[in-house]
Amino acid sequence: PLPPHPALGAMLAATMRSSRRLATPPLALARAPLRAAMSSDAEGGVLRRFRVTAEVTVSKIFPAGFGWQTASVVADNAGFAATTPMFALYTGVGDFTGVFMGHNLYMLLKKVAIDGSIDMSTEVQTGLLLGSAAFCSGFAWQPMVNLLQAAQLPFVGVVGGVTVACGFSFFVGLRVFRMVYPAMGLSGIPVCDYDNYKNDAALSLAIGGATGAFVGTDVAYMGGEGNFLRPLVGIEDGMSDLAGSATAGASTALGFVALQSVENIVYPKGTNWTD
Repeated sequence: PLPPHPALGAMLAATMRSSRRLATPPLALARAPLRAAMSSDAEGGVLRRFRVTAEVTVSKIFPAGFGWQTASVVADNAGFAATTPMFALYTGVGDFTGVFMGHNLYMLLKKVAIDGSIDMSTEVQTGLLLGSAAFCSGFAWQPMVNLLQAAQLPFVGVVGGVTVACGFSFFVGLRVFRMVYPAMGLSGIPVCDYDNYKNDAALSLAIGGATGAFVGTDVAYMGGEGNFLRPLVGIEDGMSDLAGSATAGASTALGFVALQSVENIVYPKGTNWTD
């Protein structure tokens, strides 16, 4: 037989090498980007983002709604109607208290049980910053609801307006107190810069979602017409104060998780506040 032509031999060898390179199953190739996106490295993968989201929801978002609703009961028992500035002040303080206490209790338990390296002096300052911003959004919530409901907007209109207004209030609170507290010597709070500007904006958007879902607890407006959240988080007549506060916390948790989940998936790796 004739010897193989050199050019043909080279072509056969190249084809075999190419086949070996393509030996990875197509499904595995398709999964590679997903695995990269869901990695939990320091730059922030999707799984890590959802873990942080869960921690923040448990330690701050649920307590914020719980604290606001509890403070509203206190304000009502003190004789302050929901249309008065004192009612807004009470509920703002309730929001602050829920976030500040929830954050510090959670971080203390985490330090004792999981991570002894947590610096509680820094965490107290972080809780103060977040709680102060929560005061701003909590203070603004009832007046904004009153304004939008007086305009007889549909339920979704009230939710949208509250989401924007209270999210913006939270953002302004973060930026203002990032200037105030470091000037008072609280070195554990980073001063304003471009990086935390972006992070504060993204976090405030999710907080807006929490405050918007909180509107769903009000079942009286327009007889509950259009309130698609009522079956989940409506505070109905006859519900105990404790159950009402727990339902309020569930509503803020629901709204926060909904918007933050979108951020977790959409934001490029290493660009979200959860990273």
